Order: sequence, then C-alpha cells, then structure tokens
Amino acid sequence: MTLRINGWRVAAALLLAVAGQASALPTCASAASDPDGDGWGWENNQSCKVAPAAPDCANAASDPDGDGWGWEGGMSCRVVFKGFRVAGSVLRDANGNPFVARGVNNPHAWYDTQAFNVLGNLAARKTNLIRVVWTMNGSPARLDQILSAIEGHKMVSIVELHDGTGSNDAAKLQAMANYWARADVVAVLKKHERSTMINIANEWGDAGKAPLQWRDDYKQPITTIRNTGLTTTLVIDNPDYGGNPNGGLWYGRDLQEHDPRHNLLFAVHMYSTFNNPDDIYNTIVNYRNGQLPLLIGEFGYNYNNGANNLNSRVDAARLMEWAQQFGVGTVAWSTAGNDGPNAWLDLLSNWSGTTAWGNQVWYSQYGIANTARRASIY
Repeated sequence: MTLRINGWRVAAALLLAVAGQASALPTCASAASDPDGDGWGWENNQSCKVAPAAPDCANAASDPDGDGWGWEGGMSCRVVFKGFRVAGSVLRDANGNPFVARGVNNPHAWYDTQAFNVLGNLAARKTNLIRVVWTMNGSPARLDQILSAIEGHKMVSIVELHDGTGSNDAAKLQAMANYWARADVVAVLKKHERSTMINIANEWGDAGKAPLQWRDDYKQPITTIRNTGLTTTLVIDNPDYGGNPNGGLWYGRDLQEHDPRHNLLFAVHMYSTFNNPDDIYNTIVNYRNGQLPLLIGEFGYNYNNGANNLNSRVDAARLMEWAQQFGVGTVAWSTAGNDGPNAWLDLLSNWSGTTAWGNQVWYSQYGIANTARRASIY
C-alpha cells in the first residue's frame, strides 16, 4: 500500500516537472516549424509551442474599432471579410482578386417577372454584374431568389434602394439603412455576401446637398449596417443624383475611416453633369490618384445631340475607353422598361432584342462583351 502511494507520488511529481518545463518553453514564431501538427515546433535549436490559431469571429460586429480582431465567447477572434473589399482604388472580390464591374442596371422593383427572366440573356452577353433596382417594399424572400439566380448565372450583384432618389432628408437615408439592418434582410445578405455589395441608397441628395453635409449624413447609416456584422463593400452614391464627384473626392477618406471595415466604394452617375469629356477623365484620374475606389454606377450617352429629358451629351465611347484604361467599373442604365421620356436608355427592346444603346454598351470596342471578366469566385 505504501509503495503504491509513493509510486503515485513519484509519477505525479514527474508529470508536474514536465508540465513546468512545457510552460517555460517559448511560443513558436511560425507554425511552419510544426509540420506534423502536433502542437510542438523546433526553432533556434529548441522546442517551442505552436500558439493555437484564433477562431474566425461569428459576427464582425464584435470588432467595433475595425482592427480585425473581435471578442466572442470569452476569447479573441479574427474578423474575416466574407464578400467584396476595397484596397486603395481597387475593388477586390471575396477571393481577394481585383474585380472590375462591367454591368447593367436591372429594374427588379418595377418589372419583377421580366427583370428576373432576362438574367440569362444578360449573362450570355458576358455581363459580370447586375445592379438590382430594389425598394423598401421588396420581399426578402424574393431578393433571395434574385440573388440566387444572379449567382447561378455566375454574375455578382449590387443591390440598391431607390426610395430616396433625390431626397435630402437624412431621416429617409437612415430609414433605408434600417431596411438593410432588418433581421430578415440581413439573413439574405449574409447568405449571399460572397457575391453581393450593398448600395445603401440610389442618388440620395440633390444638387442642394453640400458634400460636407452628405458626408455627415452618411455616418450613422454606415454604422447601422456595420452593426449587423456585414463586412462586404458598401456603395455610396455621390450627391446631386450621383453627379457631383466631390463628395467622395473631398470626404471619401473621412467616411472610410468612419467605417470600421474601411470598405466603401464611391459611385458617380454620369449624365448631363459629365457632358464635358474632360470631367469624365478628370474624375477617373482624380479618384485613382487619391487612392479612392470609384464606380460609374449609371451612365447615359449623347442621345439626339443632348435634346433629351436629361440633357445628356455624354461621350459614352470615351467613358468606356477610359474606364477600361484605368480599371474602373461601369454599370449602364438600364436593361429595359424605362418610361416614355427615358425610353432612349433601354438597352433591350421588348426585353430581348438589342437597341442601338445596347449595341454600344455590349459590343463596341470597349463594351462589356470585349472587356468583362468574371469574378474569381466563379
């Protein structure tokens, strides 16, 4: 009996000694020094402990300061970007590879069946992105179906809310952010986060919205959406119906710093305020030189020598050429269904045949069919 007790005491003492030595060992500088994965490496002629990898955070909202580390379940975790992200002036997909949008706007909110059924037609023309026109009345279940169909055709999406077009009301902008933050909407967006970006509000802010106020009004909506844990790129339309590029140029960096994910893409819409080709070129170059990400989220062309309802004389050929030269995404307005005064902007006739505008967007020298590349997630 005594021998067994003493034996137990000796074994216990040995175990404690080994444990004490183990706790004194350094942590490995590199997990590569542990090729067999047993938790022990060999560096500097001695054993070292391989620190366990931090788990991925379940929710990016656990990292409010945006340093890439959260706190969940009593321990640190890493925030992983699950969708698109920006790096300087470059937009990258969920695999971390550059992605240049060559897309079209598609009016799902107004022509549900036609817009859904035309997706295959658009994909066949090598379109790589669909900007989904949506409203706060939109059903999350239907949005799920739309995003699934876009993914099925190996395209990616930007979903935008059209409710606040031309509004200067900050409460309206916040209401749209609240829509994106609804639990049932967030569930859909997280399901498709790998292939989807969120355009908070289409053309919020008219010509009277000063860029400084535009900046300040967008801060709380960005916070509201980020508090849901969504990490993908948020698209922010510039003021003056998207036509004033100075919002992003002057204050885009402030908003990037405000966003804990630092993941905003600034959109301009090129109609009459870009009738001078120099303004197109300078906007593209100024965003690039400022290391700010830019999307041409809508654009028109010189229809009827400017005698149209938007007074547009945009040189679309040069716009597409410069966008290709500098790697800037373009999203033409729009597939079909525009009302009488805007019918000149239909890319398709009867949701199938190609109009003259559609031929330019898809099949000209710098058109979609000649320049688009799929996102690497496909």
